[in-house]
Amino acid sequence: MEGREHSEVWKGDGFTVEVLYSRAGVATQILLSSEQGDILVDVGDGTLRDLLSRNYEFSRLKGIVITHGHYDHMGGLWTLLGFFRVVGRTEELTIAFPRESREVEVHLLEFSKSYSDSTAYEIKTVHVNDGAEFSLQDFGIKPYCMVHRGSTRRGLGGQIPAFGYSIAHKGQRIAVSGDTGYCENLEKLVEGADFALIEATWGNEKPEGHEGVHLSVEEAKRAGNLAKKYRIIHMTSKSKAYLEKL
Repeated sequence: MEGREHSEVWKGDGFTVEVLYSRAGVATQILLSSEQGDILVDVGDGTLRDLLSRNYEFSRLKGIVITHGHYDHMGGLWTLLGFFRVVGRTEELTIAFPRESREVEVHLLEFSKSYSDSTAYEIKTVHVNDGAEFSLQDFGIKPYCMVHRGSTRRGLGGQIPAFGYSIAHKGQRIAVSGDTGYCENLEKLVEGADFALIEATWGNEKPEGHEGVHLSVEEAKRAGNLAKKYRIIHMTSKSKAYLEKL
């Protein structure tokens, strides 16, 4: 999306969702807040900047949940971890991400190798699997395997580990699609959610062979209508322009 998606908020009972920024191919970072603390879903480039710009209280951040290893969803991880090291964070930080997501694994391994002797906080890792629920702070989280492909020098690559997340708090539930093509699990994830954040990288047409890579605006709306309320994110200038015409 052109520019910043800032202060786009859903407010429930002691449960708030804010899209700090989301633009396909650049970055996505989503902040979820409850009375006991906050979690981030994805940490694209600029996450630290976005949090600082809102005078964020970093002691509230209890964990990070990553949908997949592409740079626009986890490119700000190293910077955030380094910031916590410099300011002397001591509280444990949980990072949940898809099993076999080598990008995240490498970041965490190299950060530990570089700074383990000068970092005062522990990093706890959770490897997520399809349908395997876990808790983070006072959030209940259920991962749903999505359909998303990587890229190679010659074009599209194979399927990568990618997840959407159902996140519950006090009987309320939000859904975050991550990046995905349209699939059965997307519908299961979104159906009945109080609020859903759904990506739509394509406008009204997809490039040939890209059906299992991202959603179109029409597909995002179709999935979104299964929730009580939804918002489309992770857009490009073309998908945004198409949505505005509808």
